[in-house]
Amino acid sequence: MPLHPEAAAFLEQVARQKAYTFETVPVETLRRAAALGCKAGTNLPDLAKVENLTIEGPHGDALPIRVYVPQGDGPFGVCLYFHGGGWVLNNLDTHDDLVRHLTAESGCIFVNVDYRLAPEHKFPAAIEDAYASLKWVHANPDQFGWDPHRIAVAGDSAGANLAAVVCLMSRDRGGPPVAFQSLIYPITDCDFERPSYHENADGYFLTRKEMGWFWDQYVSSAAQRQDPYASPLRATTLKGLPPASIITAEYDPLRDEGEAYGAALQAVGIPVTLHRYEGMIHAFLRRVQQFETARDAIKRIGQQLRNAIGTK
Repeated sequence: MPLHPEAAAFLEQVARQKAYTFETVPVETLRRAAALGCKAGTNLPDLAKVENLTIEGPHGDALPIRVYVPQGDGPFGVCLYFHGGGWVLNNLDTHDDLVRHLTAESGCIFVNVDYRLAPEHKFPAAIEDAYASLKWVHANPDQFGWDPHRIAVAGDSAGANLAAVVCLMSRDRGGPPVAFQSLIYPITDCDFERPSYHENADGYFLTRKEMGWFWDQYVSSAAQRQDPYASPLRATTLKGLPPASIITAEYDPLRDEGEAYGAALQAVGIPVTLHRYEGMIHAFLRRVQQFETARDAIKRIGQQLRNAIGTK
């Protein structure tokens, strides 16, 4: 179908403002621009508590997190959230609005993780941070009242890549069990020749060229792109992973690899709910204040989390 009117209007606005290419601008400048573009939301949902903490990272260093507690009585299910941004951009604040809404819609506690960013911290720094946060959530249920047996993971784009990989890591390492994974337009492979990469190569917010740049920042070698902990679609087997929800967007270079990951999970008997938002572009879910479609997707994810890990 044609571009959704919400997406078309947003792209017109971006075209008027964006006068740079990623590879010509310092990373810190890109990060400041991304932060400036994320204004504090209005009409935010009423939550019981939002608290910033630091936990122990994989090497004993401090790993910042933000915990969101919904209204109601626990023990709650808990969902780790990993923000998108190509492993390079964004932080707790850029995704604060989205995570607040997901918390309210799901009735679950959310733990937003401020993992280390590339290129200063190359692969596998981000995934090791993500796995450290999973172990911490499993070991520390009492402070906020979550159930360590009802843990989900979620994320968008590169964050969805981390969520998918955390499930692989926990399976491979005999780590904490994950009950559900919610993957929002995930990066699952390093293949730039899929049809969606060519159909949506330019003009739809995320470009094919930018994805190549993000991969170059994240990994240190071509061989690392093939690592299943970077490209989870390349894992030897996906057996033993938790049920999944996968959301894709029609006009997104990442569309095909997200849907291919869903098909690969289904092929080994893992329950998958796949929904493609026709007419939509990459990163639409973050436009909570602008896009009715984003609010619809948040409600969809919230209900899935209620069904998977909600209060019993």
